[in-house]
Amino acid sequence: MRKKIMAMLSLILAFSIIFAPEARASESTAYTYTMSVNNEWIRTLDAYMPGTVYFYDGTLLSPEDLFYYDGKLYIADTGNGRIVIYDLETNSVIGTVGEGTLVGPTGIFVTGDGIYAADKGSETVYGISHEGEILLEIKRPDSYLFSDVSQFIPSKVAVTSQGVIFVCGEGAYEGLMQFDKSGEFQGYYAANTAKISFTERIEELFFTEEQMETLLTRTPAPIYNLDISDRDLVYSITQLEANTAWSVVSKTENAVKYHNMAGNDILSKTEIEDEANFTDIASYENGISFAVSSSGIIYEYDENGDVIFSFGGRDTSNRNGLFTSASAIDVSEDGVIYVLDRERGYIQAFFPTDFAISTHTALNNIRTGNYSQSEDIWLELLKLNGMSLVAHSGYGKSLYQQQRFEEAAEQFKIVNDKHYYSECMWELRNQWLQNNLIYIISAAAILLVLLYARRLLIKKGILKKRNNKCIQRLSRPFKVQWSYVAAMIRHPIDELYYIKRGWHASVKSATVIYIAAFAVYVSDMFFRSFTFSVIDTDNTSPLPIVVMFIVPLILWVIGNSMVSAINEGEGSFKNVYVSTAYAFSPYLVFAPIIIIATYVFTLNEAFLIHFSWAVIILWTAFLLCMSLKEIHNYTVKESVKVIFITLFFMVMAVIVCVIVFLILQQVVTFIEDLYNEVTYRV
Repeated sequence: MRKKIMAMLSLILAFSIIFAPEARASESTAYTYTMSVNNEWIRTLDAYMPGTVYFYDGTLLSPEDLFYYDGKLYIADTGNGRIVIYDLETNSVIGTVGEGTLVGPTGIFVTGDGIYAADKGSETVYGISHEGEILLEIKRPDSYLFSDVSQFIPSKVAVTSQGVIFVCGEGAYEGLMQFDKSGEFQGYYAANTAKISFTERIEELFFTEEQMETLLTRTPAPIYNLDISDRDLVYSITQLEANTAWSVVSKTENAVKYHNMAGNDILSKTEIEDEANFTDIASYENGISFAVSSSGIIYEYDENGDVIFSFGGRDTSNRNGLFTSASAIDVSEDGVIYVLDRERGYIQAFFPTDFAISTHTALNNIRTGNYSQSEDIWLELLKLNGMSLVAHSGYGKSLYQQQRFEEAAEQFKIVNDKHYYSECMWELRNQWLQNNLIYIISAAAILLVLLYARRLLIKKGILKKRNNKCIQRLSRPFKVQWSYVAAMIRHPIDELYYIKRGWHASVKSATVIYIAAFAVYVSDMFFRSFTFSVIDTDNTSPLPIVVMFIVPLILWVIGNSMVSAINEGEGSFKNVYVSTAYAFSPYLVFAPIIIIATYVFTLNEAFLIHFSWAVIILWTAFLLCMSLKEIHNYTVKESVKVIFITLFFMVMAVIVCVIVFLILQQVVTFIEDLYNEVTYRV
């Protein structure tokens, strides 16, 4: 009996293994990305999971916009000329408004007072009660503030808590149209700026008024969509795709903007990662916002315009979480994202994962002052993704607010955030000064007293002034050469005369100065403080930096000598070589001081660094020009002429070298191919 039972159990186990259902891990249909500390896109854990699909039955016809309010979705059913209200609790349509009145609504915004619809079809903005009664109609403004040539084709609408109505208009390059709660036109708000190309600026210099009138009107791109934040400020998006109707809008202008009360973009100093074809933007709590492109890519931003997550994409195989033509986005108070697909006529919901919720909690803790709690969450998130820019930045900010400035500075250096790094250095410098100021003052006072006492004792004959002969012997050659450098700074014309006559300096000393100047240049490139660094030292090859110094210098000396010989210059090649070296005197003397100063100053004193640097460069350039004039005994006019010819020679020499390099590269490639072919045949 026991054997039969064991045989039966073995048979059941075998069938269970053979016919067991396949196990699958649940994951999103599209990857989630974030920015790394190297400012590159990297994959991260899923932040949002696609969930319910609404209106899959084809109820909607070419819908353009949606809005979430109080547990309901309001959809601008453009093709059917109505607004559909969907209750998320009962998962059913509970009503429609605007039928018989709306022609083609493309924008919708809902408040406690009612529903606002931008109806492009009838060129009207409607205010409708929740019961469907028409409360307000805004048509083309009859106001001196509204130009006769301006268009009024409302496409999107948004309303503040105070009842101020903002309207996006198709082709309204003047900005958002602003109305009061009664529908009276108040003017334009937050217009984009027109970008004029170099060619257009040349045209302005030479074209007559009649010719200018024949050109296309240079107007900025209109705002495409908008939303209102929880602070009653306006988010806007501008599509940056090339359009012949508008002038060029370069990447220096972000697609996403966040406007203050005056209409200025708060994020203008931040280069935002965005898409050229954004179609909608939605504000969420704690300064977070979501933007969606027509291709279905969703970006989540923090209050500084930095990317938190990016997910979604274009659908080519009818998969949930992807889109064919996304036209609108909104988010509920619990963080569920709703995205409208215009082409397929349905709405997809995305639910935040624990990973996204933890990130939002950490960001909120920083805003509300719970820095220690925020720190703990960021540390956990860094364990999950140690390359996340958002996590390192958030962790650094939590440390900064806890006055752990040294640790915070390390985090900001990792994410290349010079602003916050400078703030940390400011605080650390203040702490150091507070702790050591008494010692600094005491040491300075003692030193002054000792110097005064020594001078007094020498004057009375009690002490004898002694010279250190060892130092004097070692420094005599250098002292002589440095005296020429000092003379070049103080009396450049006299020193250039002595150099021309061969009385001061030599090829050897000039070579030493070139080497010293090159060392200073390399130090300036690679050893400035992080706050004032001009290159990414970790990812920059030294070779281009070396070439940028040596090649122009060689071309200048050779070109100057050749051009001056043709133009009856009196100086020799040796004179040009030596005088050019000594023209670097200001750079050689003062640049190291600036490099050291970058470790003491912060961005609050950046003007002093930049101004000093500009003075040194201009001073050196002035001495270069003066050396050319004095060495060759030119007039000012002749000097300017030779300088331009020399610069032209330098440019042409570089072009010729590039062409020769490309030709040689092709020849080498041809020889290699020929060799491989012969080898193969033989």
